[in-house]
Amino acid sequence: MKTNRIRRGVAGLIAGAAVAVLAVVAAPSASAASNDEIAFDYFVGKGLTERQSAGIVGNLIQESGSPVNPYANQPSGPGMGIAQWSEGGRWDTDSRDNMVWYAGLSGRSRYALAAQLDFTWYELSTLSGYGLAELRGATSVSSATTVFMQKFERCGTCATTQRVAYANDVLAKYGTGGTGGGSTETALPVLRNGSSGAAVRTLQYMLRASGRTVTADGAFGSGTESAVRSYQSAHGLTVDGVVGNNTWYSILPVLRQGSSGEAVTGLQRELVDAGYSLTVDGSFGPATNTAVRSYQSKVGLVVDGVVGNNTWGSLVD
Repeated sequence: MKTNRIRRGVAGLIAGAAVAVLAVVAAPSASAASNDEIAFDYFVGKGLTERQSAGIVGNLIQESGSPVNPYANQPSGPGMGIAQWSEGGRWDTDSRDNMVWYAGLSGRSRYALAAQLDFTWYELSTLSGYGLAELRGATSVSSATTVFMQKFERCGTCATTQRVAYANDVLAKYGTGGTGGGSTETALPVLRNGSSGAAVRTLQYMLRASGRTVTADGAFGSGTESAVRSYQSAHGLTVDGVVGNNTWYSILPVLRQGSSGEAVTGLQRELVDAGYSLTVDGSFGPATNTAVRSYQSKVGLVVDGVVGNNTWGSLVD
């Protein structure tokens, strides 16, 4: 997305209002900012430098995918939301320091991007242990990324180099010297009863991954609609049987080497359709990793072998 960089001068005045209105936004396209850019502008609007803001967003991409995904749910783990706060802890339990409690104070959904950005800032600015002072002292993208990683994320396996790479990419795209995002199409299609094709098949694999019994035949009929409605109801989404951005963002997992299951099968089918020779076995091994990286390079995405919303949005049409 090409963006007028002049608006940086007034970002502090409009970022909060823009985020509040947009909440969970559409996948990036020619007419909509990506969640990565919204998050970057949000922290710039809070008075952080562009390098400091990019450091935060680089971490959020590592945690939840790109664009940062407020619906991200760690497979077989406790992580939730853009920062992967832990269920049983900072997501829903810790006293006066959990996302569910914070969103409830203003009557917002816990899955709203605006609410999660606000909670991130609440933790940074209210609770000294999360590293705002150190972050404000950071003068490089690398140091800002590392401070947020160590003080706020407190990750186990951190993948520091990848977080820094994401942060540098964010700064290059959205900083005052940037050129905006690329032209790669990453919008996800709207699907409903009567739709058909590869995108429906991928949706059906995601529904199967969520535990619902659906035939992955590429035809969106009554059985698929029933499964979609069941999924939407279970995840606090509007129950309409229509698969738009919010449902896609919720149901598409972040996949990487080592992942397995129905969602990986759906990914492999998409890659085969894109011209890659793969065994469709539901196991994200070296061959799938190579195919993902090749595809990302071909279409101008960050080449990291991780399948987040941008890669999904480019593959699924």
